[in-house]
Amino acid sequence: MTLPRPTRRLAGAAGVSLVAAIGLALAAPVLAAEAGVSIADKRFEPATIDVAVGDSVTWTVTKSIGEPHSVTSGKPTDTGTGSIFDSGLDKLKDDGGTFTFTFEAEGTYDYFCQVHPEMVGQVVVTAAGGEGGEAHAPIPPERKLLGGVILAVTLAVLFVAAWFWRRMNPAQP
Repeated sequence: MTLPRPTRRLAGAAGVSLVAAIGLALAAPVLAAEAGVSIADKRFEPATIDVAVGDSVTWTVTKSIGEPHSVTSGKPTDTGTGSIFDSGLDKLKDDGGTFTFTFEAEGTYDYFCQVHPEMVGQVVVTAAGGEGGEAHAPIPPERKLLGGVILAVTLAVLFVAAWFWRRMNPAQP
């Protein structure tokens, strides 16, 4: 059975669209990065972290001391602490306990532990594509992966489109 030329063209376009959609679906989780801060003993490691707008930071207890911790926005001496984010006291006690927050606005966010006010940290959020705390910082691996996925999807779509074009438009003798 041979399909008419317009039907084959439509099927080819649908196939290319499907390949592009699958590629973008695979790349989407890489678009927003995830950064991590370790809670070990009575300190945040690293104490200062640079992320882009839309990135998430996950604080994880890696070395428990048997006491609860919190990740609370602000400084211990501020009024209105925890107005931006606050993990509470029940999530971060045992090894493996986590708290995640996504930063949607540019700025510098101080944070501390309510139980141990000497534990302080800072998240520096820059606009996507902007420079963080270090000038000309190296490209993070997750961004390199995103670039590779976009390149691979683009090449696949172009090769499939070229193949369909040649199949639908054979050279005239």
